[in-house]
Amino acid sequence: MRKVLIFTFIIGLVITVVCAIGTIKQFKIEQEKAKDVTTNFNKSYEESDIKALKVSFEHSNLTVKHGDKFNITSKGSNEQTKINAQISKGDLKLTDNDSASNINLSLLGFKKNDVVVTVPKHLKSMKIDSSNGSIDLNNIEVEQANIYSDVGKLAIKDSKYNKLNASSDVADILVEKSKYNQGQFETDTGQLTIEDMPMDKPTNVETDTGDVVLNYGGAQPKNTLIDFNSDIGDLNIENSKLKDKKIGNGENLVKIVTDTGDTTIK
Repeated sequence: MRKVLIFTFIIGLVITVVCAIGTIKQFKIEQEKAKDVTTNFNKSYEESDIKALKVSFEHSNLTVKHGDKFNITSKGSNEQTKINAQISKGDLKLTDNDSASNINLSLLGFKKNDVVVTVPKHLKSMKIDSSNGSIDLNNIEVEQANIYSDVGKLAIKDSKYNKLNASSDVADILVEKSKYNQGQFETDTGQLTIEDMPMDKPTNVETDTGDVVLNYGGAQPKNTLIDFNSDIGDLNIENSKLKDKKIGNGENLVKIVTDTGDTTIK
């Protein structure tokens, strides 16, 4: 009986060592693959042909920024990645591959594809829908923008919009040094932060459990009304000009509706 136990132990030890060696080798292979980032799409377009940008991504990270020309560049370490781009009636439409996931699960974790779109001029409209990747909008001008991010962070910086609609599920939303004439923001559990908030602009905010931070910075409001409604969330007004929830005639409504999320106005 003792010999059987010893034999079983030795066999188990050998199997464990072999598996460990195999895992280490596979880890090294995956590590080398992760370093092998390649450009899988690179194309420029005539700016006169494009009036709007429409993006629907499942897994790719997206950056849209100002540039000298309309260009799309996609880079990643997943050989299955495929970016589809086409122009139809002035709309530049982008999707990532539907037939095979652009996200690769390995021993090193998830590897996403990164897409950068440069925009040289003002766009009439922009519609972005992202399921898993992040969204970064930087130094662009758009007449009307509808942006949705499910889980990846949504950042809007140094940009100008007439109408801005940004929403998320669990993703945080950051708006920084950006202007809009009308703003609509909605999250479920993600936090909304607006730094250097545009003064005296109609703004609607709706969250479930996500907190809200509105910071006016240097441009202080002169004609704004705060309307706050929450089940159990708290409103903390640190901005002395809005301590009574109103300044001037209150013609520009900032409406905030939360379930349990707290709101801070600075």
